Amino acid sequence: MISKLKALFINDATFLFVSTIIVNAGNYAINLILGRVLGPAEFAEASILATAVLMLSFIAVGFQLTAAKYTATYNAENNTSKLYTLTNWLSRRSLDIGIGLCLILLLAIYPIKEFLQFKSVVPLLLVIICIPIYFHLSVSRGLLQGIEKFKNLAFTYISEMAARLIVTFLLVFVVIKIQGGWTSEAIAIGFLVSFVITFFVSKQKKRRTIKGLPKEDLSLIYKFVFVIGIYEFSQILINNSDIILVKHYFENEEAGLYAALALIGRVVFFATWTIVTLLFPKVIQKEKKGEKHSHLFWGSLMIVGGIGCSIILACLFMDELIINLLFGSAYLSISPLLWKYAVATTLFACANVFAYYYMSLNKYFPVALSVLAGIAQIVLIVLYHNTIEQVISVQIILMAGLLLTMICYYIFVNYFTVKANSRIQEKSYPLEKSFAKAN
Repeated sequence: MISKLKALFINDATFLFVSTIIVNAGNYAINLILGRVLGPAEFAEASILATAVLMLSFIAVGFQLTAAKYTATYNAENNTSKLYTLTNWLSRRSLDIGIGLCLILLLAIYPIKEFLQFKSVVPLLLVIICIPIYFHLSVSRGLLQGIEKFKNLAFTYISEMAARLIVTFLLVFVVIKIQGGWTSEAIAIGFLVSFVITFFVSKQKKRRTIKGLPKEDLSLIYKFVFVIGIYEFSQILINNSDIILVKHYFENEEAGLYAALALIGRVVFFATWTIVTLLFPKVIQKEKKGEKHSHLFWGSLMIVGGIGCSIILACLFMDELIINLLFGSAYLSISPLLWKYAVATTLFACANVFAYYYMSLNKYFPVALSVLAGIAQIVLIVLYHNTIEQVISVQIILMAGLLLTMICYYIFVNYFTVKANSRIQEKSYPLEKSFAKAN
């Protein structure tokens, strides 16, 4: 098993893993420095912009995973014409959906501004016009993921982070130096420029394609897009509804403190995201070839759980040190809650491994479980938001329930279903069994 896990995480895959750590570290550095420079109150607005982009990224991941799943399938069949036809088809659809969503959000921009208590609509406007570019970019990333060009995929993440880092801090420095008051706009421009640059970095050369995909393939793709869309919707609810609702219900000072807490606690989710990225195409290809793949699932789950537990322990015993180093003394009041938020994120990250594993096998019941958990989180936070600690407790209970349900589903699929199938086979072939015993 160890040798198989080593084979999974070498060469380009290792490069992607290391690059993702660097990229996440860079993105965290941007937010951490902004938190120190702006203070809790102003950081609340900046964090909402980052949350908005994160919500878009979950939708974009739907396009990326669809491209990854079917390019991995066609790549396993050595059918390059279908592979690039799929990419072109998804690119057009992602652009259409991106433009449509952009127009809808532009119509609702003023109600959104009021709900989130923003000072101006300009930062929201700049983020909204990123949507078509970002969705189109995600298809190119899915192609690279599906054909396992992990090094090229890594470069797209590196370029996005580097561009955002440089542009954001140049603009924020200029804004603060001149007059201040435009920091949110500067941060939004940083996002926009980084997406445009990465779009050109990830752009693929045109390849030979066929006229169109077969109806059977399109039917499967539409079904998967629908399912993955619902699942990514659940990811949006679970990952972002807490920050948005806290921004709505609490004062800017408390919302900024919670944003800092969430940023540190979610390091578990983003530190383990690459594991899921590598797991997805590998399981699809092994299933297609009729090879065993359960070792990939258990290996991924152990890595995610191990990373999560390490971060929880660090947050429990070094909470004040972590907060002070990363954000400064202005944020120390939330240090006792840091390990609790890390627990909630670790539970969710582990549940995520179950969900993506079964999605790669075309089993979608875990998707329904995630959606229910996301809806329940919103309902319960709306009902119970007297304190920040109460909001976190709601998430821990829900994520523990989600993971437990995923484990029960795994047991049902792998033990009870297998036994039921073996009994059916025994009943179906009684004569063969008696003949075998007689001999």
